[in-house]
Amino acid sequence: MTKIWVAFVSVMLLLGTPAIAASWTDGFNTVDTDGSGTISRAEWDANESKVGDPTFNPTFQTMDSNGNNSVDEDEWAAAEGMKTAIGNSCQSAEGSWCPCQNHPEKPECQKSN
Repeated sequence: MTKIWVAFVSVMLLLGTPAIAASWTDGFNTVDTDGSGTISRAEWDANESKVGDPTFNPTFQTMDSNGNNSVDEDEWAAAEGMKTAIGNSCQSAEGSWCPCQNHPEKPECQKSN
């Protein structure tokens, strides 16, 4: 399955179609567009939407635990726990920080065209 996924992503990149990561773990390679083994702030800002709903993504600063202005694979793996915790908290929240999660019918939660 991994070889198929790699082939699919490769074809999408060659065609100029933005690749969307299948999971948070796969997202590291999607966001690391220069293949350096780390994610820069510029790469994160340009590609964050490719790793799921940005509402639930940890901030770059939070992921960069050693403050070197890049996120390596270990920091990325730790951020997966943060992303899960944010999503779980939002799903159970009744407070204003996540109103559309529990009340998508509210007018302010409707996407305008």
